[in-house]
Amino acid sequence: MTTTPQSAPAAAPDEHGPGYRAVLLTLILLVSAFAYIDRAIVQTLAQPIKEDLGLTDFELGLLGGLSFVILYSTLGLPIARLAERKDRVTIISISVAVFSAMSVLCGLAANFWQLFLARVGVGIGEAGVQAPSTSLIGDHFPPERRGFALTIMRLGAPVGSFFGAILATLLARDYGWRVALIVIAVPGLIVALLFRLLLRDPPRGLSDPGRVAPGSTPSSLRAVIGVVFGRPAFRHMLIGLALASMALFAGGAFTTPFFLRVHGSTLPEAGLYYAIISTSAATAGMSLGGFTIDAIARRGERWYALLPFWGIACSVPLYLAGYALDNTVAAVGLITLAGIFLFLFAVPTLVAFQNMVAPDMRTTAAFIYFFVSTLIGVGFGPPLVGLVSDLFASAALPAGDFASLCTAPRLEGACAAASASGVRNALLASILLYAWAALHYLLAARAIARDMAAR
Repeated sequence: MTTTPQSAPAAAPDEHGPGYRAVLLTLILLVSAFAYIDRAIVQTLAQPIKEDLGLTDFELGLLGGLSFVILYSTLGLPIARLAERKDRVTIISISVAVFSAMSVLCGLAANFWQLFLARVGVGIGEAGVQAPSTSLIGDHFPPERRGFALTIMRLGAPVGSFFGAILATLLARDYGWRVALIVIAVPGLIVALLFRLLLRDPPRGLSDPGRVAPGSTPSSLRAVIGVVFGRPAFRHMLIGLALASMALFAGGAFTTPFFLRVHGSTLPEAGLYYAIISTSAATAGMSLGGFTIDAIARRGERWYALLPFWGIACSVPLYLAGYALDNTVAAVGLITLAGIFLFLFAVPTLVAFQNMVAPDMRTTAAFIYFFVSTLIGVGFGPPLVGLVSDLFASAALPAGDFASLCTAPRLEGACAAASASGVRNALLASILLYAWAALHYLLAARAIARDMAAR
């Protein structure tokens, strides 16, 4: 998945040696971790926020999804295009400072709309993080090492998820969810400062000798879209990414409520289960997918799609069993194992998108990846499953109309049973999205094979 090389000299490699690249990856890992913490912490503390502010599951889904992506998706493209021309280190450091500050404001919100608007602000900050970071990695690492480097970046999600969930639930238990949000957000401001002071923006195409001439004008947006959407393989992988992300983020948004309602766990216990599932699954799955794809893709580019296909397909029966069983230990184990298989799709898809385009298109190609996974996955996954949960809960309540009859902060009796039934059945229904996603990755693999045969 490469483009035709262009003539140009590369920058001196000693300016960006192994030590510098290690610092780069460490800081990008921290940036990714704090970005994910600030994105997911409202989901981790969903139940105490719901009880304090009197929210429905649909409103929780909006806070965990749509509120975040409204301006994330709107601003992501202009920021990505700006990053094709301007200093990416500065853009990333400012963005980290913005989403950290807005996360502090989340802890000060007194009602749904204040929290919703603060979450919009978090999305504004995060819009300038992922795509420029991916582009920086693409310029520092050659194609055969990008799976490794992008895996380190993507591991920020499980690292942030583990430490964020554990710390957030402990702080919320002792001091309330507002204090938890504020305390966890503040260190991100320090990371923003370190990123700006220790790193510098490299020449485009640093790791692709002869690809981009210094001072050349970046490719137009129309040119980038023509390159990526002109390939059936890319289109199928994009659809598969969108569908898998919807189910993934919906499951993440309701994992803590699932264990609280269905398994009767305490908040610290549910937070621990969430941390175990998200950290183990994402770390193992993305590591296996990222470290493996560099080697296995040498056997054929179709593996950029085949590896995600097999991973997602194997996750389906495991998720079904995990959500259906009443044994808590078995549920945690099966959902974790399912997640390991599922996460095999993440890094190979991102690497494929980077390798499909020229160096001056990488930030925009990365934006397309994160735009789709975030707008569709985060924006629509949690609200959709939250709405379905409310509908199943009403269907399970003998008197019907769950929203109007079950208004107490802490549900009991029939309302508690209906709430548990609603979230379990909604999560089971969401597994259909994984099966659909697997189909598109299989179609992508076949399209790649046709492309290779035609060369």
